[in-house]
Amino acid sequence: MALFCSPYNKSLTSISPSFTSSSIPKASAFNSPFPPIFSSERVSNFTPRISIDLSQKKPHLPKCSDSSVEPDNTANSTTIIFLKGLAKSTAEGRLKVVFSQFGDVSRVKIVTDKISKQPLGFAYIWFLDKESAQCAVQEMNGKFLDGRFIQVQMAKPGSCKPNVKTAPYKF
Repeated sequence: MALFCSPYNKSLTSISPSFTSSSIPKASAFNSPFPPIFSSERVSNFTPRISIDLSQKKPHLPKCSDSSVEPDNTANSTTIIFLKGLAKSTAEGRLKVVFSQFGDVSRVKIVTDKISKQPLGFAYIWFLDKESAQCAVQEMNGKFLDGRFIQVQMAKPGSCKPNVKTAPYKF
């Protein structure tokens, strides 16, 4: 027995559970133009693509060295530009749209405070080629963006390091 209170009628109404599990329609009984997300045959044919290394004392997942995704070693300081003087409201997507007119942008990172997660007013933009980065610096340095005059320059070598944890995370 469940109590139900309608927002329109302030009195409590009792509802008795008179249905059984057989009264619940099966997924095939629904008349939907979309196929079910999980069908029994799709789930039964599922084979996970994770292999666990059992050769050492503690089982673990192997490193992704055979992955088809290789780390991006092509990005160096000649393809990265540094922006400062950004408005706090400027988003990474906005920067990507604005700077894509100079060439292919591979990544945008607005630097934020570690504790408050608030933007600090500067960012890094990675281009795929050096000429695009140099063109962006020449054209956008001193320009007005989102209510602020911004300064754009080539990033100094080693100024923006990837956010990589060196030690494995312990549970």
